[in-house]
Amino acid sequence: MKKIAIIALVVAAGLALYFGFGRSANGKPQASYVTVPVEKGNLKAEINSTGTIKPRVEVQVGSQVSGTIKKLYADFESVVKEGDLIALIDPDTYKAKVGQAKANLLSAKANLEKAEVSLVDQLRIYRRKEELLKSNAISQQDLDTAQTNADAARAQVDVSKATVAQMEANLQEAELNLKYTNIVAPVNGVVTARNMDAGQTVTASFQTPVLFRIAEDLTVMQVYTSVDEADIGRVRVGQEAVFTVPAFPDESFAASVTQIRNDPQIQQNVVTYNVILDVKNEDLKLRPGMTTNVQIRLSEVKDALTVPQQAFQFSPRFANKLTGDLPPPKQGQRRLWKLEGKNRIRPLNVGVGTVGSDRIQILSDELNPRDRVVVEEVPEKKEGPQTPGIRLRF
Repeated sequence: MKKIAIIALVVAAGLALYFGFGRSANGKPQASYVTVPVEKGNLKAEINSTGTIKPRVEVQVGSQVSGTIKKLYADFESVVKEGDLIALIDPDTYKAKVGQAKANLLSAKANLEKAEVSLVDQLRIYRRKEELLKSNAISQQDLDTAQTNADAARAQVDVSKATVAQMEANLQEAELNLKYTNIVAPVNGVVTARNMDAGQTVTASFQTPVLFRIAEDLTVMQVYTSVDEADIGRVRVGQEAVFTVPAFPDESFAASVTQIRNDPQIQQNVVTYNVILDVKNEDLKLRPGMTTNVQIRLSEVKDALTVPQQAFQFSPRFANKLTGDLPPPKQGQRRLWKLEGKNRIRPLNVGVGTVGSDRIQILSDELNPRDRVVVEEVPEKKEGPQTPGIRLRF
């Protein structure tokens, strides 16, 4: 038993020495690298965003007067022409107001005639008394009184004329309101929305209610898309774009940038700008309100050396020791790391060309297709030597 105990102690001491000194000597951390190849091919620079399809011109048709909708002459998808009657608001109340305005105008004109007759009479009296004063048949006071009456009659004529003008304006307003009971189409197009039914009451006291929406031409649509402030500087009017819609996932539609709006949209501290695209819709497949996935094409380079964007985001541990005398990248350059041997990497400053959605064009004489660049570092430890089997003899 004592012999067995001594052997066990020797074995334990050997294992302790191995794991203590052997692992500390051979267990120096190393790293392996995840790499990707440098590829040569065509590279497209594009901006991806989402948007909504809208008619190029869509007019909201409202009512300027209140009342009950008596009849509708247009419905959803109705084709209308400019000036067509599309709805009628009950005109009876407004006809009565026109009649009342006409009566008020006639009364005002009659009062004007009465005032003019009175003015003629007062002027006649004034001239007669003026002759009598010359023969001292009346006093100066009588003449002054006659002149005052004539002036008052002249002022009354002016008041009556103003009343007539006011009544004429009231009549014009009443006739306009009667005319506004006829809701007509302001443009040629297609009715895309009808928000009222016959018998409903329209209240136009505070805001103009929208009765219809009319799209002027559905064969030409527009895509409203938002572009991030980081990319808006690369967008230009006239650039080509393609987009897809969920209704036709296997079909791409061609469009072009027609407008870049300077009205920033800020949501949760993210700034975007509206970019408007025109698209032809002669077969009427595209409908207002459809969601789009848009790709705005900026440029295309053929036979370009490209690497993934992750290659420029990688930096190894102890990068300062590995770069040596390599100067920092100049303007228009970025740094990446090339794999040159097993777990041996070297930094390179390369020029950057076209930036695609996931790959970037590089300009360098030190890289060729199928060379590998590092995108990730994986730390690991060397495995120590296998512990040899120990045979114990008793």
